[in-house]
Amino acid sequence: MDFIELAIKAGIDREKSISVYRRLNGGYYMSIYYARTPIMYKIADWPQQYLRAKKHFPLLSQRHYNEAVNLLVTLDVVSILGASSVILNKPLQVQMVREEVENVFKIIKEDSLNSSIHSYPEKEDIKITQDFFPFISDLVRKREEDSKRDLTDALNDMAYESETMLEMKRTTPWAKTVTRSDSLKALGLSGKMDNFLIEKELEILILAAERTKCLDKVLTEMGIMEGLKLIKEKGQGIDPELSAEITRIKEIIASVSNYI
Repeated sequence: MDFIELAIKAGIDREKSISVYRRLNGGYYMSIYYARTPIMYKIADWPQQYLRAKKHFPLLSQRHYNEAVNLLVTLDVVSILGASSVILNKPLQVQMVREEVENVFKIIKEDSLNSSIHSYPEKEDIKITQDFFPFISDLVRKREEDSKRDLTDALNDMAYESETMLEMKRTTPWAKTVTRSDSLKALGLSGKMDNFLIEKELEILILAAERTKCLDKVLTEMGIMEGLKLIKEKGQGIDPELSAEITRIKEIIASVSNYI
């Protein structure tokens, strides 16, 4: 089942559901589903993905569109918190889901009014049914695949896609031929490793938090917004295991990037 099928089953018009889906860029569930390692880095900007569609808010505030927005936001929250709950073998806290969804719509309202937009999506009650469960299962599967991925390959991907690499390719002729598998070595050879580590500090933190399940513990205890806030503010100081994993990741980066 995908979001459009879920919306139709909930009694929402197909065309309006497609319109909402496109304007919100598929929501966070789809962003995570198709992301590169670490896939949960996609929630680092929560809930900005919704706010980037603010020019469409007057349309999305209309009847049926508004319901589809609520369904998509609820699906995102249920799938993210649900996956973390399954990974930790804990029950999904439905009240936390409701509070998280409500917080998203409070931020949508605040951001809209600050931008002089007076018609915007508002909170509606969406019943959480078993139709949401396949999305949780799919995200758990993607999370498990992501956690088993070879770290060196993942870190080389991260390096290849980085702004540091892009800038290096613009200014260093030989860098234009660098492949994904040699990306960390290229950054090390060019003396750009510190730039890369600064650029990717949060992404490496999320990667480590995923693999130690620290991310899941924080999300299930505090919710998405407050959990991410804690991770960003305290970083590796949250948990000794997280700190050790970050150190291990940086040691891998140093080892792979060193030609000697």
